[in-house]
Amino acid sequence: MKLIGIVLKDRSTRAVEASNLLITYLKKKSIGYFITPSKKGVIESDMQEKVPLCDLCITFGGDGTLLFATRVFSRFGVPIVGINLGGLGFITEFRESEVTECVECFLNGDFSIEERIMVDVHIYRDGNHMYQSTGLNDLVINTGGISRLMQLEVSSGTKYIGSYRADGIIVATPTGSTAYSLAAGGPILEPTMAAFVISPICPHSLGARPLVVPSEESVKIKVLSDHRQIIGTIDGQMAVDLEYMDEIHVEKSAVVTKLISLGKRSFYDIVSEKLSWKG
Repeated sequence: MKLIGIVLKDRSTRAVEASNLLITYLKKKSIGYFITPSKKGVIESDMQEKVPLCDLCITFGGDGTLLFATRVFSRFGVPIVGINLGGLGFITEFRESEVTECVECFLNGDFSIEERIMVDVHIYRDGNHMYQSTGLNDLVINTGGISRLMQLEVSSGTKYIGSYRADGIIVATPTGSTAYSLAAGGPILEPTMAAFVISPICPHSLGARPLVVPSEESVKIKVLSDHRQIIGTIDGQMAVDLEYMDEIHVEKSAVVTKLISLGKRSFYDIVSEKLSWKG
C-alpha cells in the first residue's frame, strides 16, 4: 500500500487528535498519506491530484464527513473506512480505537467490501439540463425561509405515482434510509438493496405514505409551486435553487461507494445499537 487519504471533520479538534494514532502508525509502516478537511464540498487542487492514487480513504468525524469523502473518492473506486467520533452515525461503522486494526486488516486482505448505490441528480429547466450532482444518501426538496406547502408531481420510470402537497419530499438510497427519510417516517432498508425510498415531508394528506421503488427506474419530480424559495439538497451538503416547472431526475449512479467491513458488526447490529432496540 502506497497512499492513504485522511479526511477530517472540518474545524474539529477531536478529529485532529483522533487521527494522530493513525499518523504515527503510518509513519512506522512507511505508508504515505495526506490530510484534507471536509470543507465546502471540495478539496484543494494539489490534493485532487493525489486522490486517484489512493489505496484507501479513512474519515474521522460522523456520517457527514464520510458523505463528503464519497463524492471525492468513490468515482475513483477508492474504498473508505469511516471512524465515528460520536453522535448517531450509521455509515461510520468503526470506533476511534479500531483505526489501526482496520489498516492492518486491509494490508493483510482480511476484510470485505460492501458496495452502496449512489444517486445522480439531474435538474432540467425549460427542457435544458442545468445541474448535475452525485450523492450517497438522498435528495431533499423543501422550502427555504418561510415554511409553506408545495405541490410536487412524482413518477417512477414511466409510471405516474401522484401529486403531493407537502413541506417537501425525500428520495433516499438504502444507505440514506436511516437519515432524514427515517425521521420523516420512512422505512429502514438493508443498505445493499436495489431500491429508493420516496418519503413526503409532512404531507397534507393522511394517505400520503413513504413508498419503496426499484432503483433501476428513474424517479422524476416536477415542481408545481411558484414559491420564491424551493431548494434541492444532495446529502445535506450540495444545494441548488429550484423554480416552477423544474424537473428533477434521480437515477442510480454508475458510481458506487465501497465501504470496508471487518465482519465484526452487521448492519442490524449497528441499527440496534444506534436506535437502542431492546429485546
